[in-house]
Amino acid sequence: MEEFRHREFGAKVRQWRQSLQPPLTQRELAHALSVSDGFLAHIETGRTLPSVQTLALLSKALGIPLLEMLEAAGKLPPAPEVGHDSALLEPELRLFFRDDWGTLTQDEQELLRDFIRMLKTRLKRRQLQTP
Repeated sequence: MEEFRHREFGAKVRQWRQSLQPPLTQRELAHALSVSDGFLAHIETGRTLPSVQTLALLSKALGIPLLEMLEAAGKLPPAPEVGHDSALLEPELRLFFRDDWGTLTQDEQELLRDFIRMLKTRLKRRQLQTP
């Protein structure tokens, strides 16, 4: 018998689908994604995990941020549990530094470093001005 390894994600998809106002049926969502009703049923029951492309379509159809969808599907590690002062709490920034940093030229990397230094200086000044 096939193991249902992705039940938690499937339950989340079902919950997102049913929480829409008005809720979508499986058939309506499957039609919006251009997939079969059966394939969507397999996703919601945990029998299969969709591709990243299908996750992107699900994200758009359900109004769920893509990063949240990818994290729920296990395609991205969850946000690190750190204090509020971490610059990498924002999933978009984590993805940028993981995927795009290496594609920047040296000048672009230095420009970004200079911008971050400028922001840090600005924050320090603000902290000194508040009693």
